Amino acid sequence: MFAGKYILSPMVRVGGLPFRLTCLDYGADLVYAEEVIAQRLLKCTKIFNETLGTVDFLDEDGGVCFRTTSKESDKVIFQMGVSDPDVAAQAAQMIEHYVAGIDVNMGCPKDYSIKGNMGAALLTQPQLIKKILCKLISVCSKPVTCKIRILESEEETLSLCKEIESTGVAALAVHGRTRYTRSSHPCNYDIIQKIKSVVSIPVILNGASLDINNRSDMTAVMKKTGVDSIMIARAAWYNPSVFRDPEPVSVREAVQKFMKYCIDYECPLHILKYTIGKFRGAFKDNQSSLEVTRHIETRLIYDYFGLGDYEVASKRTGDIQEEFQKKKRQKLGEDYKVLQAEITPTILQSFRGMIAPRQILNQWLEANGFSKPKYWTTEHNKIFTGFLQIDNDTYAMEGNFKNKKTATQAVSYAYCLKHHIELRHYKTGARTLPTCNCECKSGG
Repeated sequence: MFAGKYILSPMVRVGGLPFRLTCLDYGADLVYAEEVIAQRLLKCTKIFNETLGTVDFLDEDGGVCFRTTSKESDKVIFQMGVSDPDVAAQAAQMIEHYVAGIDVNMGCPKDYSIKGNMGAALLTQPQLIKKILCKLISVCSKPVTCKIRILESEEETLSLCKEIESTGVAALAVHGRTRYTRSSHPCNYDIIQKIKSVVSIPVILNGASLDINNRSDMTAVMKKTGVDSIMIARAAWYNPSVFRDPEPVSVREAVQKFMKYCIDYECPLHILKYTIGKFRGAFKDNQSSLEVTRHIETRLIYDYFGLGDYEVASKRTGDIQEEFQKKKRQKLGEDYKVLQAEITPTILQSFRGMIAPRQILNQWLEANGFSKPKYWTTEHNKIFTGFLQIDNDTYAMEGNFKNKKTATQAVSYAYCLKHHIELRHYKTGARTLPTCNCECKSGG
């Protein structure tokens, strides 16, 4: 299963269902899903989404933790972040019937992984690695693999790989950099060659994107190092048709395919923007890129790429999502009005060094005789919801906000949009848009 394969590497925020399907269409043999923390998965509810034709694992607030479809069930590998063998086993049993294999992330160098004793933190704990992998193999009906980074010394790296092989894993993916090495540095092919020479299980090379522009380049790297398969991340992100034989298609064509899948499977706007931002050549110039990624309306982005007329049957998950949202509101015990707006970190970042939405709103409220607003946030699974109280009215802005500051700026931004308060990027105060003819609270 893991020999002679061209594989998509797991990528946070990028490796969702639309991107995986795009890569499969262009010739990827296997696709690794973005890492999901095992503990998070265990708190999810599984639903069969008949309107989308997917199996969804939903967080308590209705957000999609993992989504898959029968189109990829024999080619998608589920990657988990975990530090406890029993938790790993429970998560694997929950997901294994909907994927082709289970992978354990042992290479992520990010703080959230290290602090949770996951990812690259496991590299120096071979006994814990063995416990996790052995437990997974004992309970799992699907192949189990793991993905590591090389250690500081060759001896440590080779020893770790032998320990991993002894557990009975189906394959070993190796990123040819240490946890401290930046992606701009060359991949260490020499050490991966040596790993291949001391283990008998399939070795998957990862980290070669600097040397890859097409499928032939991938084949050349495999031959040079003697590995069984190759796994790429950034090269696929730049153009997912890099897997295509013999040559990739234009980036714009690849973007259009990806965006159609985004429409078909209701990809969140912030994920869409984040992903297309790295497609090389997707935009005419940097200015076009900035203009498009700052759009808060999905339709405008699709129009830019010539997909304004692309239509699919109505595929609303509203009933399912609304049920989760009701439970969340009941849990919070608050009587608030939910503001609707498509807001991404990119939009909020555009105010850096300038007057921010919260300050704009505060100025406008003071100028129009309102009492001083109150702001606060709630947190669930490291995702924040921003709240705003003005006089006797309380508002909330729910979204994928990673910190308190962003969440409060988002609720301010959404309130300004709803009430037609002009969002200026300079310190001359805020005013109601003169073109506002509706009966909004601003009285425009």
